[in-house]
Amino acid sequence: MNLSSLFGVLSGLVVLVGAILTSSKSARVFLDPHGILIVFGGTAAAGLICFPLRFYIGVTRALIKKFFGNYITRFESVIFEVVDLAKGTRENPNYMKNKLNSLQTPFLRDAVSLIVQGGIPQEALDTILLKRAATYTKRYDYDVSVFRTIAKFPPAFGLMGTTLGMISLLQNLGGNDAQKMLGPAMAIGLVATFYGIVLANLVFIPISENLAVLNREDETIRAIVIDGMRLISRKEHPRIVEEHLKSYLMPDERLKMGNSKA
Repeated sequence: MNLSSLFGVLSGLVVLVGAILTSSKSARVFLDPHGILIVFGGTAAAGLICFPLRFYIGVTRALIKKFFGNYITRFESVIFEVVDLAKGTRENPNYMKNKLNSLQTPFLRDAVSLIVQGGIPQEALDTILLKRAATYTKRYDYDVSVFRTIAKFPPAFGLMGTTLGMISLLQNLGGNDAQKMLGPAMAIGLVATFYGIVLANLVFIPISENLAVLNREDETIRAIVIDGMRLISRKEHPRIVEEHLKSYLMPDERLKMGNSKA
């Protein structure tokens, strides 16, 4: 599980609930249906106008998978798998075929599948893998841009809810007890702005930035796979393959990987 994201979500909830409970004598003011409906409903409606519903289903699945995935040792894992393939193919020509279904890295499994099927020259294989890697990058960057686009909507709808609340308040200023109503009415009106700010800055923007970081890591993993397949096809020694791929790691990460191997 991605513990950093889980800890961030829990911390955000604690801060939000704590701020609500300590900032007002009655926390029930934050449950104003007027603000909730405008911000959440308006954001959902605007999002559906911008992007089709089927897209949200796919993004939600990918988000859950990434949220619960283990991202701490992904670089080391894919390097171990590629080096293992380099060692195995030197001793057994059918090693890749035998290991295909047990590979944990999807892009590596895809690349090995192309090699096992045969009939694709190395130059063409490089071109295919580079094109597929670019497609992944483009698609994942699009996912990030979607959340960044949706993040623009909640503050705007929050302002809309506050504006509508102020209009309703101003209409009643001439009535009886108008001064007593002024404070509570303004507080309720500003709840919509509060929800808009929270939804944008505690949900959509963090999700988009989290996806952006993970996508950059995925891009590195795809580069490791492409380099590894190229080196294996040239029948390079597994030690050379390993050191080439370790170049994608920082010195302390390379040291840790060496210690874990030993």
